[in-house]
Amino acid sequence: MLETVKRTIAAHAMLAPGERVLVALSGGADSVTLLLVLRELGYLARAFHLNHCLRGAESDRDEAFCRTLCARLGVELAVERVDVAAAAVQQGTGVEETARRIRYERLHAAAQGAKIATAHTADDNLETVLFHLARGAGAKGLAGIPPVRGQVVRPLLDVGRAQIEAYLAGLGQDYVTDSTNADDAYTRNRIRHTVVPALRAIQPEVAQAARRSGELLRQDEDCLDGMARDCLARSARDDGTWDIVPLRQAHPAVRSRALRRLLAQGGMPLRDLTTQHIRALDALLDSANPSARCDLPHGFTAYREYGALRLVCSKAVVERPALPLSVPFDGAVWNDTARLSLRRLEKNEDFYKTFNTFCADCGTIDFASLCVRTRRTGDRIRLSAHGGSRTLKKLLIDRKVPRLRRDMLAVIADKYGVIAVQDVGMDQARRPQGGARIQIKIEGY
Repeated sequence: MLETVKRTIAAHAMLAPGERVLVALSGGADSVTLLLVLRELGYLARAFHLNHCLRGAESDRDEAFCRTLCARLGVELAVERVDVAAAAVQQGTGVEETARRIRYERLHAAAQGAKIATAHTADDNLETVLFHLARGAGAKGLAGIPPVRGQVVRPLLDVGRAQIEAYLAGLGQDYVTDSTNADDAYTRNRIRHTVVPALRAIQPEVAQAARRSGELLRQDEDCLDGMARDCLARSARDDGTWDIVPLRQAHPAVRSRALRRLLAQGGMPLRDLTTQHIRALDALLDSANPSARCDLPHGFTAYREYGALRLVCSKAVVERPALPLSVPFDGAVWNDTARLSLRRLEKNEDFYKTFNTFCADCGTIDFASLCVRTRRTGDRIRLSAHGGSRTLKKLLIDRKVPRLRRDMLAVIADKYGVIAVQDVGMDQARRPQGGARIQIKIEGY
C-alpha cells in the first residue's frame, strides 16, 4: 500500500516531501486509508469533514466518527455542516451536483492554498470511465479521473478497494459505511454491483487496465487540445468574430475541440453543451447560407456572417466587477468563470513558471489596493526587460484576441497599475528582486 501510493505521488509530482496537505475525510474506508497513509509517509496532514445533512442520524454518526478518529490521531480537523438538500432547492440544481460544488468550495476555503487530497481509488476511476462510456463521452471523459487537477491530488488512484479493506483490517482500524452505497437506484451503484463484477470475471485487473488507458487518452487529449488552441488562435479576428476557414480545414477531432473552446472564450457555460450542439455548429461552418444561425444553451446564439462566425448572448453578460484580494487567496470569482490563487512563497521555495502562473516581488505591490478586475482604459504592461511598455488594448489587438474575450481577461492590479494579465504575462517592473515573493495563478477561460 505505502509503496504504491509513494509511486503514484512521485509519478505525478503530487506532493513535496513533508508538504502540508488537507485530506477530504468522509469517514469511509477510502478516506480513512488516505489519512493514515499520508501520515505514515511523513506528510503534514490536516483533515476536513463536510456534514451534508442528507442522511439524518447517519450523517451525524459520520461526523462524530471523524472527530473521534482525528482526536485519537492528533490530527487537526475542520468540520462544517451544510443543508445540501435545501441549497439544491434554493439554487434549482440537483442534490448530487450541489453537494459536489459545495464540498469543493469549502475544501478550497479550508485548504488556504495548501494541496487537497481526495480518496478516489482505482475502482472509483473504473466506475467513472464506465459511467462516461454509457453516456457516449469522448476521450476526456473516458480518460477517467485525473491524478492532479489544480490543487487537488489523488494519491490512491492506483489502489483498489480490496487492497484498502485489507490494509485497514491489518491495522484493526474501523470506518463508517454510507448506507446509500447499497441502493441500486443510483447509476454508479448499479455499475459497481453488476457491471464491474462481470468485467472482473473477464479481466481481474480491469481497474488497472482502465488507468493505463486513461493515461494514454490524456496524452492524446493534451495533444489535440493544443492543436485546437492553435486552430482557434488562427481563426480569431480583431472584431470579436472567428474566421471559419481555419475551422473548416481542421481535422474533425481538432475542430470539435476548437468549437468548444470558442464557446467557452465567448462566455458560454459548457455544462449543458452536448454533441448535438457541436454538430449544429459544425453544420453552420459548412452552411451555404451566409447568414445562418444556431441556437445554443444559456441564451447564446451563433451567427454566420459570410466568412466569419459570431457568438452573441441574449442574456445579461456575467458582471466582472473589481474585487479586492488578500493573501493567501484561493477561490472562484465572477460566477465561477475564473479561479485565482495567491500565496506567499517561502524564502527558499522554488518557483516553477507555467502558463498563467506568475511570481512577483512583494515589495512592488500595494496590498491594500490589490484587486482582480478587467482591463481599463490606459492600462499598460511591459512584458520584456528590453522593451518598453505598451497599452494592454494594443497588445491584445496585435495578438488577435477577440473583443469579447479582451473584456473577460482577469487583470491583477494595484494602485500603481497592472501586475499580471491572464493569458498575457506579468509586468517586468514586478519581477522578483531578491525579497519576499508572491505566487499568482489564474485559471479559467
